[in-house]
Amino acid sequence: MKHIKKKYRFSGHQTFVLRFGWLEKGFAFISAGKQFSDPNAIVDLGVGKNMVDSIRYWCELAGIVQDGAVAEFGCRLLDEQDGWDPFLEDNASWWLLHWRLVANPVFQTAGTALFSALRKPEFSKHDVVEAVLRMIPPEKKAPAENIIMRDVDCYIRSYCGIRRFEKKKVKEESFDCPLQDLHLIQPMIDGGMFRFSIGRKASLPPEIIGYAICEYMGRRNKQSTTIQELLYKQCSPGQVFMLDENALVEAVQELQEDRRWGTMFNFTESAGIAQVHCSLVPEEADQLLDSYYHRGEI
Repeated sequence: MKHIKKKYRFSGHQTFVLRFGWLEKGFAFISAGKQFSDPNAIVDLGVGKNMVDSIRYWCELAGIVQDGAVAEFGCRLLDEQDGWDPFLEDNASWWLLHWRLVANPVFQTAGTALFSALRKPEFSKHDVVEAVLRMIPPEKKAPAENIIMRDVDCYIRSYCGIRRFEKKKVKEESFDCPLQDLHLIQPMIDGGMFRFSIGRKASLPPEIIGYAICEYMGRRNKQSTTIQELLYKQCSPGQVFMLDENALVEAVQELQEDRRWGTMFNFTESAGIAQVHCSLVPEEADQLLDSYYHRGEI
């Protein structure tokens, strides 16, 4: 597979978390042949200039928009006629978007560090800043720490509603982000500390986990790997979704027992080594999403 050059991006959201309706709004805006840089963008989108920039950031990071045009994934997900979930009403869609945001193969952000490089069940914002700095190659100049901290703060607020532990916030800052409904991060009694929720996720279907496994292994040119790699390596499904071994194995076994996916996913254990096998290539991963979103249809 072609090597993807990583880009380190610690700004662009203008400190605004992703809000309800923004991805759909950005998708419709670009689908209409408009550009975020257009002078009338603030009027057409009905938000201030900084929010226009933020909508652009989240649409690009999630893969809804690419190079100023609607991306194929954006159409598959949000097209009002044929999209999987045009109004993002299914929690599974937010798990899928979470995967695309923090396991993005191109853009490395504080979100990447938070869910892949931190490696602590309990952490502070400064712990995440340190993880970001470890993630940046020594030959690349790191941004100023205050820039990284703003990125860290934005991502933590995206997953852990700030108003849940800071009661005196102005109304404009109290908008919840849909990613908070994934309950991946919880505030601790000490307002400066946070905790990951690790284990099985009731609203995360096996098809979304399978999609992530397929992409993760495909990017590494593998059709099989150890369960430990899928749990603990950077940008692995286990890290991004904060799964434990039982939850990951259970998802793979559900796919293995499914009549459609049984020949493509397999879990084996031999000589004390547990492995996951996936014969789907990333270009075929959308089949899992088609199957999930079209379940029950005749």
